[in-house]
Amino acid sequence: MLRQKESVVNNFLAIIEVLIGWVSFNLSLFLYFGHFSFLRYKDSVILHLIIAFVWFTLGKYFRLAQIHRSRPYSAIFFNCVSLVGIGVGILGLAVLGFDLYYVGIDPLIYFAAVNLLLMFSFKVLLYSFFKRARLHGRNSRSIIIMGDHSASSFIDQVIKYKEWGYKITAIIGDEKLKEKYGNQFTWLSMDSDIDQILEQKTIDELILIEDGMNVEAIERLIFSCSEVGVTFRMYSPLFNRLKSKAHVHHYSTMPLLTIANTPMDYLAMRIKAVADFMTSFTIIILASPVFVIISLLIMFTSKGPVFFKQKRVGLRGRKFYAYKFRTMVTNAEELKKKLMEDNEMDGPVFKMKNDPRITSIGKFLRKTSLDELPQFFNVLLGDMSIVGPRPPVPQEVKEYERWQLRRLSMKPGITCTWQVSGRNNISFEEWMKMDLDYIDNWSLKLDFVIFLKTIRTMVRADGH
Repeated sequence: MLRQKESVVNNFLAIIEVLIGWVSFNLSLFLYFGHFSFLRYKDSVILHLIIAFVWFTLGKYFRLAQIHRSRPYSAIFFNCVSLVGIGVGILGLAVLGFDLYYVGIDPLIYFAAVNLLLMFSFKVLLYSFFKRARLHGRNSRSIIIMGDHSASSFIDQVIKYKEWGYKITAIIGDEKLKEKYGNQFTWLSMDSDIDQILEQKTIDELILIEDGMNVEAIERLIFSCSEVGVTFRMYSPLFNRLKSKAHVHHYSTMPLLTIANTPMDYLAMRIKAVADFMTSFTIIILASPVFVIISLLIMFTSKGPVFFKQKRVGLRGRKFYAYKFRTMVTNAEELKKKLMEDNEMDGPVFKMKNDPRITSIGKFLRKTSLDELPQFFNVLLGDMSIVGPRPPVPQEVKEYERWQLRRLSMKPGITCTWQVSGRNNISFEEWMKMDLDYIDNWSLKLDFVIFLKTIRTMVRADGH
């Protein structure tokens, strides 16, 4: 019944997206030409039918009509941009295909801007409405979370983001979960009777999160949930690799399951490389006055060079020099040895919030991440990408555990998940896991979301 209702709602929202497309198209014509009667009736019908078909189809493809409980606005915006960009492109081809040359390109540009504005605004209003409803206890789903200590991260998010509308009925887990959440939620041991729990309680979903995999136990859980109509969800680190890294490769007539360590979508990776180059070139040109101002501030406030050059480790161990605006005194490396006891990060990384080596202007540059601007030159040189795991220094790599070396399997970036997720508040091991998760789940969409979050971090001055 719930799925049927969701299907009806999704189709209704897809129709609204088509209506928004029609309104945007006519509004853009009015803004450009000053009246609505510019198109001939037959041409108008053709273009409106194309908009209806394309916008409905693309809306389904990008799942814009689905109301995800945990989808961030940046992801929604990316999908809106994708739909409008592809849709207007198809509409432009239709204009050429039907010989509607009198329409021109400029009205389509107006259409793209108006449609993106109206569609994203509608989505924000819609998601805000549902979030407020869930905060007041409506549109909620009762869930059971089952697993080991690795489930803590998800449980913390469910507690933090009440607008998701998930109500934890019980936690079935190990002693570590009991110690952390036993006072907040009903805790049950791993040997509890799942069938009885699902029968006696009102449960919408059972979510299994654990590092290890017991195939027989998972099969029993899936069967138990399917018998009573409960949705079963599962997370395992292995799924991240199998989802996008696994493919069958034939050697002669022998099929072999192949699991790669890095993204295999050649076209997407080429788009990423081109976008890196074009975006970096544009930023360097537009930000050239900022480069000059920061350089002068550094020169007038402390002795030493404007730029700081440091050897870093890049793709698969390749060494290169990364460039930043100098934010510390010139003898910073010598002073570092005396400050090791005050290191606020675990692992081989040194981080200190109130580092006395940082200059007065350096504090501002670090908080706003403006000290990273020269690294766009590293992107132009091909040593770095805009988004990717941060490049470590050689000494850090020497202290890596073996599993941490895989973060070097992708080109390093100026910004990454760690940059927009709390930085110094995150342990070194969690930082490494974030980088590996980024590699395992990489997509152009993920890069776009991280890039937008980086801009937000810079505006808020959340850096250290």
